[in-house]
Amino acid sequence: MVTPAHLLGVVLALGAAVAGASNRLFVRAGTEGGTAAEAFFVVITVSTLVVVPLVAVGYYPHYRITPASLLWFVLAGLAGSLLGNFWLYSSIERIGASRTQPFIAANALVATALSFVFLGESITPAHAIGVAMIVGGIATIAWETTRGRGGEGSRRHRATSLLLPLGAAVAFGTEPILANLGFAQGTPAPVGLAIKVLVAWLGFSAVFVARGRLPPVSLLRTSDGRWFVLAGVAYVLFMLGYYVGLVLAPVNVVTPMIITNTLFVIVLSAIFMPRRLERVTWKLVVAATFVVAGALVVTLAG
Repeated sequence: MVTPAHLLGVVLALGAAVAGASNRLFVRAGTEGGTAAEAFFVVITVSTLVVVPLVAVGYYPHYRITPASLLWFVLAGLAGSLLGNFWLYSSIERIGASRTQPFIAANALVATALSFVFLGESITPAHAIGVAMIVGGIATIAWETTRGRGGEGSRRHRATSLLLPLGAAVAFGTEPILANLGFAQGTPAPVGLAIKVLVAWLGFSAVFVARGRLPPVSLLRTSDGRWFVLAGVAYVLFMLGYYVGLVLAPVNVVTPMIITNTLFVIVLSAIFMPRRLERVTWKLVVAATFVVAGALVVTLAG
């Protein structure tokens, strides 16, 4: 029987998928004139200002943080919240959101491989089918991305750029393994999320300070800066919808809803984004659909 809470969890997860897709497109719009580094700094700052105070007040004084869970969440923050998101935004800046996001959906493949190696989980025939679909879809998108017009140098540049979404997929696939080790210590998920966001903000801020290039406040008054702020708001809505959805509905129901953000990126790109920023082809749509379907098979088989 489907309860009202269960249904609400599904709706929140679907809303989170739309918010996640919107985050990608806002970043793409802002990086037409701004940079991936500026986008990431604004997004992670907005996230930190919202998430950390909410968790600090909502869970006070029982945060249930142990030395072990703190370590795992710090590592998860460095892997996913910092490296994963920065490589994601850098990839969006270079090859676009519609070509980046299907690679990110492959994090289900990375997570499955890591769970097999480190957690002793089994690989089933369904996993193999899902993996084949993901690999085939990504290979098609990689071909579509590198075969565009331009000289050989530009083609090499596009091929090299594919390392960014692949790196992001590995980082995002590693993050849940590390986070689950933190959750196993009894720390609530929102507290772990706050630690991960804070670690990413502190880490990237330290890099900016070391380089003496902290983005000025005036960035927020530019059109690019406003797109980045919208991306930050969308990211917060994504995280809240995702985590609250997990509280209300089962993981095997919420996760497939989240994975659909890849298709939302494709659809919204085709409808709203100018062709100079996002070039959506029928091959890209088909390949992305295969990647999402494969990710769903791998996730549900797990």
